[in-house]
Amino acid sequence: MTTPAATTAPRLFFGWWQVVVAAVQGFYAVGGASFAAGVFLIPMRDDLGWSASLIFGALSLRMFAGGIIGAMLGPLAEHRWAPRVIMPLGAVLMSLSFVMVKWAQTPFDFVLWYGIVGAAGTALASPVVLEAIAVKWFVRRRAAAMTWFQVGPPLGVLAFPVVLTALIAWVGWRDAWLWSGLSILVTMLPLTFLVRSRPEDVGMLPDGDAAPPPSRGPAAPANYDTGLTARQALRTQAFWLLTIAAFVGMFGFPGYQSHWVPYFREVGFDAATAAFGVFVFGIFSVSSRFVWGYFASRYEVRPVFTIQMLLSAVGVVIILFARNEAMLVVWAVAQGLTMGSFFQLQAILAPQYFGRQNIGAIRGMMWMPMNFAAGIAPLALERLHAWRGDYNAAFLMVLAFWLVTAALVYVSRAPRGVGRG
Repeated sequence: MTTPAATTAPRLFFGWWQVVVAAVQGFYAVGGASFAAGVFLIPMRDDLGWSASLIFGALSLRMFAGGIIGAMLGPLAEHRWAPRVIMPLGAVLMSLSFVMVKWAQTPFDFVLWYGIVGAAGTALASPVVLEAIAVKWFVRRRAAAMTWFQVGPPLGVLAFPVVLTALIAWVGWRDAWLWSGLSILVTMLPLTFLVRSRPEDVGMLPDGDAAPPPSRGPAAPANYDTGLTARQALRTQAFWLLTIAAFVGMFGFPGYQSHWVPYFREVGFDAATAAFGVFVFGIFSVSSRFVWGYFASRYEVRPVFTIQMLLSAVGVVIILFARNEAMLVVWAVAQGLTMGSFFQLQAILAPQYFGRQNIGAIRGMMWMPMNFAAGIAPLALERLHAWRGDYNAAFLMVLAFWLVTAALVYVSRAPRGVGRG
């Protein structure tokens, strides 16, 4: 007797491979972009005489242009073939944006490869598209999927400062760029060929279900296909509240994070101790994904998200008093346990508000202002630091923005009549 293919569950649901691809992309995008500039700043400045404004300006260009274009590609998550084309190309360009800096001799060389080519790679290997794809593959198990999806970025935070600091000490800053870029190519490129837009495109259902869930009663977790179009979402108050919250909150990520190592060096820590502090943050940031994922799977996401942002703001207060190793560790633990779930909780809340069907286009529109903030934040905080002579005002601005984010998320409500798909 044979079993119909539709009722035979695969040993490993293919949706989890979409999560793996997204996590690896986040590992390199966050660790490789936000922290590379900060770690390479001092050795490149000492060797080439380049200013912090140049290096963080290239990072801002990479984040801004790449993010805006990547957000515009969000609707491609709804297409069957497009992600399978753009993701491998994005991985190659991300790799080149590191590899070619080894031979950079002028500021133009650095801006071209790290800034412009890096922006193209960031756009094509878009986290917006990957997030939307992962959301489409899961409904009941979405909180768990987003938890594993968001493990990648803190692992990048965990690994890159320590690895890059060691590589620079061992082979010099030029070869450290080279080996970092080759690792992107070898690790990320093969995984991009596994990307598929929706489970329905390969004869599957979300969560690996053999049949649709009940449409009524307590067993019904969500309707697979309900939701707003992008145009309908634009007319809701919830869209604008979440989008503004994401915009102001985003200042605290590539902006705040990229300045941690320079800040710690400025207040008296050596390079190894500064990298250790960020390493401890990374350990607890990875763990925090599971903590906040647990709460998001059992309680309403909106108040959980609000509490997470308030506690993240407390971490900014702590860093301003970190002047010895003990306080550095206190900050790393507190900030690690609170900060990183900003993206994870957004990715869970947005489809609850707007549905699953057009989430790529909707999240693409939300990511555009987020990426504008991501692009200008590193340079804006550096300019504020240069003007004030320390990081106090820059970090207090991050704190204020996170309090605003918490308030906006708290007052938001899902549009009426939208399925939680």
